[in-house]
Amino acid sequence: MILRLNFIFLILSFSIFADTKISSSFLNSELKKNYSFIERSLHQSDQKIDTSSGNIFFDEKGISVNVLSPFKENYRIEGGILEIHDVFLDQRQTIDIKEDNNFFLNILINGIDETSKEYKVNFLNKASIEVIQNDGSSKVKFLFVNNKLTLIRYKDSIGVEHGIELTQI
Repeated sequence: MILRLNFIFLILSFSIFADTKISSSFLNSELKKNYSFIERSLHQSDQKIDTSSGNIFFDEKGISVNVLSPFKENYRIEGGILEIHDVFLDQRQTIDIKEDNNFFLNILINGIDETSKEYKVNFLNKASIEVIQNDGSSKVKFLFVNNKLTLIRYKDSIGVEHGIELTQI
C-alpha cells in the first residue's frame, strides 16, 4: 500500500515538473486570457497585508479589471487611457498611461519583448520569468504551474509588494 502511494506521488510530482519550457511568446499569450484574481499587498512600513479580489477581462480594444472586494472599483484600459471608476462613490478619473510610465501596466498591456532595450528578461527556471528594468528600479516576476500563469509578483513605485494569484476563467 505504501509503495503504491509513493508511486502515485512520484507520478504526480513528475507531471507537475515536466512542464514545457516557458517562453516570452507563451507569457504574452497567457497575459491575454481572462482571470479571476486575489491580490495581496504587503506594506513594509506597517507590516500590513491588504487583500482584494476580482476579475480581469481582455477584449480586442483593451482590458477591464473589476475589483469586487473589499471595495467595488472598475478599471478600463483602452487606447492609452486608464479610466478608474469607484463604484461606491460613483467617481471617475482618467489617466494617460504614456505619461504615467508604469512598468507593470506597460507589461500587462504590451507583453514582453526579449530584445527590448528598456528591460531584460530572465528565464529563472522552467516555471518562472523575471522582467527587470535596466536601471533596476522595477521588476515583475511571472510564475507558472502546469503551463498556466498562476502568480505575478512586483513592487510598486512606493515600495508596496504585490502578489496577484490568477485563476483562468
